[in-house]
Amino acid sequence: MKPDSEGSEMKKTEQFVLDAYTYTEAETRMVEILEDEGIRPFEITQITKTNLVEVIRFADCDKWFKVKVSLTTVDESKGTEKEANQFLLVSADDVKDAFEKVKTHMNTVHVGYLIPSVVYQKISEVFPIEEWTPISAPSFADQEE
Repeated sequence: MKPDSEGSEMKKTEQFVLDAYTYTEAETRMVEILEDEGIRPFEITQITKTNLVEVIRFADCDKWFKVKVSLTTVDESKGTEKEANQFLLVSADDVKDAFEKVKTHMNTVHVGYLIPSVVYQKISEVFPIEEWTPISAPSFADQEE
């Protein structure tokens, strides 16, 4: 539930992205994040596994784009080229900015690639696992006592 422009409560569905190893861990993390942010009441309606291989966040951008990257590899034993698709999530100002940021990122990898699509995603926030500390875990200060 979120307040609308007139201040009355309105049901709103938002999409979040977070790292997790299991559906249970994903739900637990999302509940802890929402409670910590003071967002109540809430209901988790769906948890979906995604095929993202990397998330690239830029602090000055809050729009998210799913970028399909086709990597070209050569099977030297057969003498054939093979394409493998990967999906990256990048924060950017617009489609062109997302394309340029992924292009810059991929140029550091030194692998043949093609960017066939850049699609805007209506994502409210991304929560990497490195930024998560379970609420139920004892703090370091508690362990010293």
